Amino acid sequence: TAILDKLRKEGVRENAWSISRFKGLGEMNAEQLWDTTLNPDTRRLLPVHLGDVDFRQTELLITKLMGKGEAAARRALMELHGDAVEVDI
Repeated sequence: TAILDKLRKEGVRENAWSISRFKGLGEMNAEQLWDTTLNPDTRRLLPVHLGDVDFRQTELLITKLMGKGEAAARRALMELHGDAVEVDI
């Protein structure tokens, strides 16, 4: 990924960092939450640029992907497009 390439280019040792994925902040223990999100010395804030976005369509898709009571719609979406999409939300 671009982040890994940047770390290597900056000369950061391979064993000096690790990448973890969490479904949400609630799944992190207190130490991980501090290290990754709260500690101003180690967290990284990046700007997000959305460009031209149809807010209503985006809201509907996020609700379908993450909303309560949307299991059937989510299942249908994954069955139809699951092998064609790579997202990290």
